[in-house]
Amino acid sequence: MPATHYLRSFRLAIATATMVVCFVAPALAVPAGAPSLTFLGKNYHLGSYNQKSKPMWEFTSTPETVNKWSTLVTVIDRTDAASMTNLDGLAEGTLTAFKNSGAKILIAQTMKDRTGKPYNYIVAAIDEPQNHRYELNFLKIGMGVKNAYILIYGARITDPVDYKAKAAKFVENHSRDIGLALDAMTAPDMSRWPRTTF
Repeated sequence: MPATHYLRSFRLAIATATMVVCFVAPALAVPAGAPSLTFLGKNYHLGSYNQKSKPMWEFTSTPETVNKWSTLVTVIDRTDAASMTNLDGLAEGTLTAFKNSGAKILIAQTMKDRTGKPYNYIVAAIDEPQNHRYELNFLKIGMGVKNAYILIYGARITDPVDYKAKAAKFVENHSRDIGLALDAMTAPDMSRWPRTTF
């Protein structure tokens, strides 16, 4: 299975916290008035929406796409988790999905945001030796007004000579800033976001 298809499937697996079959988005246009996000000073536009398992929006920066990106922001609406107990189960299921895929878990802990609200923070690394890269996933699993959400910042670190050393350096130099940026993010109002698959 091509790596891009596998990774999109893996994000769907996180949405359900169980592994699922490969999904390839149909080639449809981004809806007018689609939401955008800013993360670490970079603007991201809506690149895809899928509800094969749970509502999931993927955001890319120009000129990247959901099939070819170096950084990606994913937002997953988890209406099935409406309490802190559900949130802990969601975090455990997400960790299991990562581990079952062969990912290395760098961090998995419960934290509190600036308002004192608890959330689960996970950093997972997926080794893709065939592409000479690591995909690093930084996750915030928190509670919104009504239910849980998952925010994922993905970064692909590539180097034809030594991608492992480059990825280790990226984690050392950038993980604090990424963690603080995720900590500062609150659940977006997804009720107004488009829910047509494209």
